[in-house]
Amino acid sequence: MNTSPHKSDFVNVNGINLHYLDWGGEGETLLFLTGMGCSAHLFDTIAPRFTDRFWVLALTRRGQGESDYPETGYDADILVNDILDFMDVLHVDKAILAGHSLAGLELSHFAVMYPERVTKLIYLDAALDWRNLRELEEKDPLLVVEPPARKDEFSSVEEYINFVKQVRPDLAQIWNESWDQSMLYELDEKSEGQFVKKDTKAIGKAMIETAESYKPEHAKIKIPVLSFFALEENP
Repeated sequence: MNTSPHKSDFVNVNGINLHYLDWGGEGETLLFLTGMGCSAHLFDTIAPRFTDRFWVLALTRRGQGESDYPETGYDADILVNDILDFMDVLHVDKAILAGHSLAGLELSHFAVMYPERVTKLIYLDAALDWRNLRELEEKDPLLVVEPPARKDEFSSVEEYINFVKQVRPDLAQIWNESWDQSMLYELDEKSEGQFVKKDTKAIGKAMIETAESYKPEHAKIKIPVLSFFALEENP
């Protein structure tokens, strides 16, 4: 069970409800953004460590976790405007944006579109040009492993987590309790006791298409940037 000291709430932006977590704290705002398929709870362990210097928040994008799942609105402009409107609702004038994986696209695009609203960018294994992803996958022995057959229903959360680890052996290598926590919010429990994924193939496809077609404009980013990369250790 999650025990991190946060407030869980929703904001209505662009006609949908977005879920967020608020750990409190004082100082400049630090806003965590999730990777694809994750909820704000992914940061349950790390976020509280920064409340001594920052007001710490985490946002779950549309189509994920406890946020709404509209059929449209997954292009770069709308995803970034969701973040901007979220900041407006919470009266956040400027923020440090820290994002994981897919959120790297949002960090870069936000800094280009609204430079006056962001002070720093932190890429958490997120500084990737997704247009080169197919080429990278061809070279990565983990990501070309034949995945198990797609499943739409699971008998338990544990079965779903094991399925995700099979589909994404790269994630299985870095799995921790924060991932377990985030996975809880990706599923709906049916009356029969089965669990089904909240998102759809169409939503996932839309996000990937946005990422793979987005052309970063890094030269236009004029603020400090810190990037962390997860590197596999040699055996």
